[in-house]
Formats: sequence, C-alpha cells, structure tokens
Amino acid sequence: MNDVTFNILKIVISVVAALVGYYLIPYIKAVTLNEKHQKLLEIVEIAVRAAEQTIGSGKGELKKDEVVTYVTRWMIDHGYSVTEEQLSQLIEAAVFNMKREY
Repeated sequence: MNDVTFNILKIVISVVAALVGYYLIPYIKAVTLNEKHQKLLEIVEIAVRAAEQTIGSGKGELKKDEVVTYVTRWMIDHGYSVTEEQLSQLIEAAVFNMKREY
C-alpha cells in the first residue's frame, strides 16, 4: 500500500468515525433513555395500582408514601435516578391514568 492510498484510507476512516460519533451515539443514547423512562413509568403505574389494591380508597398520603418507598427502592436497585418532584409528577400521572380507566 503506498502513502497516497494509506492517507486516503485514514481520511475516510476519520470521517466515518466522526459521523458515527456525531449521529449514531446520540441516537443510541436517546433510544436507551426513552426505554428507561418507559420502564420507570411502568413501575410507577404498577406501584400505584398495588397501593390502591392493598390499602384501598382514601388514605392518599399513605398510598403515596408506599409508592415512593417502593419506587425509590426499585430505582436504587436498577440504577435509575429522578428528583422527588419528578417522582411525584410520575405518581400523579399514574393516578390520573388509573382514574381515567375506571
């Protein structure tokens, strides 16, 4: 392989690596992040339904505390991290969806 061919090959490989870094890696991160958010929302919805079943109607604060405890433990075990405000919003969304179904 002569020097010209080698230099052209290096340039092509550099361009391909730059394109992969610029387009493919952010796409993979976005897909993975979306899947993580969907899984977290699913866990919150399951916890909300379980609290409704086991604790019953009324007692909203007790049920919310149970959901927060369960979901927080689950997030720690699975490497997820959200703020208390975000978790509260997820719980409210799950409660809203559950009420809308009935």
